[in-house]
Amino acid sequence: MRLDIHEIINVPGASAPFNFEPDLSEAASGCVREIKQASAAGRVQNNAGVLVLSADVDVVLECTCARCLCEFERTIHHETETMLSESAESVAPEEPEENPDIYTFEGNSVDVGEFIATDFILSLDDRLLCSEDCKGLCENCGANLNDGPCTCKKETDPRLAALKQLLEEE
Repeated sequence: MRLDIHEIINVPGASAPFNFEPDLSEAASGCVREIKQASAAGRVQNNAGVLVLSADVDVVLECTCARCLCEFERTIHHETETMLSESAESVAPEEPEENPDIYTFEGNSVDVGEFIATDFILSLDDRLLCSEDCKGLCENCGANLNDGPCTCKKETDPRLAALKQLLEEE
């Protein structure tokens, strides 16, 4: 979504609000199976000549737990804020500088959708869990340990076999 900001660029205190459904389809990889719902609301505000983009992003994800492989739904609220700057190429083409804390735009509009999608994807955890205390799967039989202990016999580490024999003799 491109937001027209030409009316606020030179007017301190002015703001341009936005509210839309961002395309977060690139976030659907790894543990995230599907983006069920996404919404973004915020504003670009001119604070004494500095343009600041702030947004609240609410997303409902359909996920697969990284430990137990169960499917679950997760609602995420993400807040973001960044300064905006005209593209370095349009201001000084001979010295383009990269600053990761400043989002650049060209002309009189800013691609809010691109910024929100990129920022959300970078903030997303690599491994999502169905719960913080997820026990995962048994490494031997594959049983879900959240449902209870498995029935397979635990193997003794061969390095400790001699100690096990001592305990059995007593």
